[in-house]
Amino acid sequence: MDDLNKPHLNAAYLNEVSGTSFSFLIKLLSSILIAGIAYLALQVLNQMDDMNLASMGFVAAVALVIGFFQLSIWFSTTHISDTHIYQTWMFKKKVAIKDIAQCKLIYVPFFSWIITPRLVVRVGMANFFVFYASNPQVLEKFLALVYKKSVSIN
Repeated sequence: MDDLNKPHLNAAYLNEVSGTSFSFLIKLLSSILIAGIAYLALQVLNQMDDMNLASMGFVAAVALVIGFFQLSIWFSTTHISDTHIYQTWMFKKKVAIKDIAQCKLIYVPFFSWIITPRLVVRVGMANFFVFYASNPQVLEKFLALVYKKSVSIN
């Protein structure tokens, strides 16, 4: 498996398109939600004197997980080429297009500003992957892939 941090040497030949996974509005809404959670957490900070060490550790772990998810939403990108789809979200995921058994594009017209379009792919019998995309060029490639997979028998 190729290292996901290294760009393809022949990206122009592979016709690679990449873009952000989530729209700016989704990023903004998630940031507002996280800011609200942080504000409420600061309101109860004076009650931390009554917490034992295990409870404080749990609260710290939850805060780290929430921060990790927020950073993942802000910095995730989706890439699609003629050979692979990969996304750098919470966990880097990569799928070879030749290995895709089934794929479906979930896109809600007029609501893509709040419901992020996604490509759900099935590899083999039980492996499913979800790739989010808000970039129009990436969505076009997703749609072309869905069409190609629906008219071909592999």
